[in-house]
Amino acid sequence: MNISRFFGITNREAMRQVRLALGPDALIVSNKRVNGGVEILATDQTPAPAHAADQAPPPTPPARPAARPVAPSAPGQDLIGAIGELRGSLESRIDELLWGSQLRRAPGAVSLFQTLLRFGFSTALLRAMLKRLPEHMGERAAFQWARAELVKHLPVLASEDTLWQPGLALALVGPTGVGKTTTIAKLAARCVRRAGPDGLILLTTDTYRIGAHEQLKIYGQMLRVPVHVVQDIHEMRRVVQSARPDQTILVDNVGISQRDQYISEQAALLASAERPVSRLLVLNASSHGDTLDEVARSYAGDGGTPLRGCIITKIDEASRLGAALDTAIRYQLPIHYVSNGQKVPEHLLFLPTEALVDHALAPAQGGRTLYAPTEADLAALLSMTRPAEGGDAAAAQRQRDLLPRLLTLSAQDGEALAAEDLRAAVAALDEDPVLAEGYELWRAQGRGDESAVAEGVERLRSVARRELGAAGGLTLAVHGRIALHLGSRRGAWLASAWCGLDGRALAATSQQLVLAEGWYSPIEAHRPVAPTQADALLAQITAESAAAASPLLHVFEGGAPTLWRTLESRGVHWLAQCGARTRVHELGGGPATLSAVCRRLTVQPLDPKAFAHRPAFVGLDDARVAFWVGTGRVGVRTRGFEPLEARAVCLRAIDRQDGRELRCWYALATPQGPEDPIILAQALAARVDCHAAWRLAAAMLGDTDGPGEAMLTRSLRAAQLGLAAWRLWRDPRLAQAAAVCARMLGQDVLRPVLAPAALDKLYTLKEVLG
Repeated sequence: MNISRFFGITNREAMRQVRLALGPDALIVSNKRVNGGVEILATDQTPAPAHAADQAPPPTPPARPAARPVAPSAPGQDLIGAIGELRGSLESRIDELLWGSQLRRAPGAVSLFQTLLRFGFSTALLRAMLKRLPEHMGERAAFQWARAELVKHLPVLASEDTLWQPGLALALVGPTGVGKTTTIAKLAARCVRRAGPDGLILLTTDTYRIGAHEQLKIYGQMLRVPVHVVQDIHEMRRVVQSARPDQTILVDNVGISQRDQYISEQAALLASAERPVSRLLVLNASSHGDTLDEVARSYAGDGGTPLRGCIITKIDEASRLGAALDTAIRYQLPIHYVSNGQKVPEHLLFLPTEALVDHALAPAQGGRTLYAPTEADLAALLSMTRPAEGGDAAAAQRQRDLLPRLLTLSAQDGEALAAEDLRAAVAALDEDPVLAEGYELWRAQGRGDESAVAEGVERLRSVARRELGAAGGLTLAVHGRIALHLGSRRGAWLASAWCGLDGRALAATSQQLVLAEGWYSPIEAHRPVAPTQADALLAQITAESAAAASPLLHVFEGGAPTLWRTLESRGVHWLAQCGARTRVHELGGGPATLSAVCRRLTVQPLDPKAFAHRPAFVGLDDARVAFWVGTGRVGVRTRGFEPLEARAVCLRAIDRQDGRELRCWYALATPQGPEDPIILAQALAARVDCHAAWRLAAAMLGDTDGPGEAMLTRSLRAAQLGLAAWRLWRDPRLAQAAAVCARMLGQDVLRPVLAPAALDKLYTLKEVLG
């Protein structure tokens, strides 16, 4: 197959070239706009020659521009690239279809969407925000809800005092013409007003623009502040070292286009100073939103110190402020000041969050809005995404058949999955209780229906009770603690799940959150001060034991002898994964570490069927790994108490070829619980799996702002979807569905890190196929 690239000023011109060169039966591979015109990749569908270099190029027909030759590449590389572009465009199209469907279900969101677009906010931000819009809201109430959401999420400097600390070194960065020098002068005036002229030094690196440093020197003379011009790292260090520790340094930088490679050099120059330099990005409010996004993305990724925030300039020239606030929200750049004119120092304002949002949502004065869709535009766009009905039933069927097939074009071989494979993947989803219930949670999340979460998880608990009760065996209640580092909040997530002895997680159970403002738990009322880790885990274990219909073996990490004694006194079966250096006592012997005791245990090989339903441990190849397990009695001593008897457990991964120990896991378990080493090994493996699933689920929590009670609901949903994603990856009965998801992601095989994205693709496929 010969592929040629054609370029024309218009689409008609490019297509004319294709017809002249390849005839009317040419196959169009891709069609996209490039700088200056339209580029088309096309093929004549003839077999590619064995040695393309030996073939003479076809003669160029007279009176037309020649087709641009394809750059030397691997056979089919252009076709594969075009297929990847096609898959990306189709993914975007399906996302748009789902978004349009959501807008149709909530008519009030359409008007609000149009209104906020008119104020300059991006579709990306509005989609993320309006997905949480409560249903059945009036137009006025919806607008007030949107205002409150913007106020809640817009980052703004808490107070000016937090900025003007002794020894501050502050640099303004940004493109040319955004007002950095004038803003530096305004900041200098503010600093002199606070600390006097002796407390400030001005620096400029702008030696490119004619008279740029002279302008700053004039401002310095007016304020009686020294001004230094630096051109390299050595001068920067010399000036900074000469400043007193309590003096403030303000740096005016040369304006650099966001597409200029010199951005990284400027960042390195500022980072070379002996004193840490905080950088503020200067955003021109009158710039287009796409331009502001490109500027923020370039400066945030220039390799320098993280941006401390931003200053928005020229709000007096901007017709709308939404694009600048949108950029601050999406890149989490706290707004320090806004500039509303050229006067120094008057036209620099420190505004609270509410004032900024109200300014952005103020009606435009005079003139029409030409760059936002009208109601008629939105109605027409929505009608394009409306499913065909009546006489267009055949077209709707073609959409269901063709879109998913094109979506699953593989980036490796360009082949599409068969329609039967797609339907089989959806059927496997429907037959698996965890994935099927997860689909309902996923749909409820799209609707913003939080009440469906608890109901869905309770149904899964019923399924788990049924399955585990019918097996008549032990249930693993696995507990974990995951650190939360999302958004502006930090904390910990205490998660639990019920698993079978084959390691398959069935249902998320109690979830607890430890945040800065306190402890949130469905077990007890909110506490302003979180309990200790041991007390929180004990409360969770007690609640799960009461809710279970079959015996539970509680599996967790760490703990302490006090917790183990409490569980033992209550008759609770437990297994705690411990470190190698955990202190224990050999029965009839002296103190030792857990790893030393386990070295002397009698071990036995583990039947490969014991881990038949779980994936390989990370970094290990099951084909060359044999597992051995050993158990033995030890004592745990605490001052003032009798020794606590426990069972030491070790699970070893051994290389089948040379006998090397590749990895070893250690645990202590209750002597009252199961004695079968296989069950104890499965419990250890289940804890490793669930912890990995929760780490994936933590990324699915989304926005962490809002009350803790709402966060509890989101954590319950994320925990269940995380278990579903992990199950999709590892359960052999879902191997075909996992393979389909991998192809939809352009992968040969599904990797665990892509499991949440794969689950979302599978649910989207089910939604598209109806």
